[in-house]
Amino acid sequence: MKLIALALTCIVIALVATACTERAAPDNANAYRASGTPVGSPSPTPSVDELATARANYAKNCEACHGEEGTGGLVKVENKQIKVASLKADHAIKHPDDQLAKTITGGEEEMPAFKDKLSQQEIAALVRFIRKEFQGK
Repeated sequence: MKLIALALTCIVIALVATACTERAAPDNANAYRASGTPVGSPSPTPSVDELATARANYAKNCEACHGEEGTGGLVKVENKQIKVASLKADHAIKHPDDQLAKTITGGEEEMPAFKDKLSQQEIAALVRFIRKEFQGK
């Protein structure tokens, strides 16, 4: 009985591994992301309009603290000196997209929340902008 269970487990693992490594050929219908696509999904290349909007949102909401180049550093906000994380650092690069979106949405430590300023689509586009412009992804 244990041998059968072990064999079935091995077969299931092999099938899952095979399914996870196969890639579907893209077609024209899937060439561009819809605005409601989850952040963690792979993105071909963000559209020019999406990057322009995300760049404007970054300049308006993020640049004062994270800087024009996304390097962060010591910043004075409301007469308080704070250390702002670099968007180019390993810790930011290693965070999955959904974690970056969660941080932008809800804030973290001294970073304010943007859930009331930006839509989920704008936050998702901002994550893609950060990945492309500051992290080379």
